Amino acid sequence: MQWEYHVVHLNVDDSSSKHEEASNPEAASEKLKGSLSPDFLKDQFPEQYQENVGSEHPAMQLSKFLNKKGQERWELSETIKIGKMLFLIMKRQVD
Repeated sequence: MQWEYHVVHLNVDDSSSKHEEASNPEAASEKLKGSLSPDFLKDQFPEQYQENVGSEHPAMQLSKFLNKKGQERWELSETIKIGKMLFLIMKRQVD
C-alpha cells in the first residue's frame, strides 16, 4: 500500500488580546496618546479596522475545509504543533 501526503500549516496565536488591540481603533488612539482619534483611524485605515460581521467562526471554516479535502479522498491522520504553528498531516492512498 502506498500513501500520498498533504501538509497544511495553520497559524495559532493564543494571545487574543494582541488581535483585539490591533483591530481596536480606540486602543490604537490611546496608544498614540490621542494624537489620532479613533474615527480618523477607522476612516484612514478601513481594512485594518473593518468589522467582521457575518464572518464564519474558525471551527466552521475548518470543518468546511476538512469536508472538501475528504471529498478529494484526503484523510486527516495527525496534527503536530510546533511553537505557534499547527500542521495538519493528511494522507490518501495512491492507486
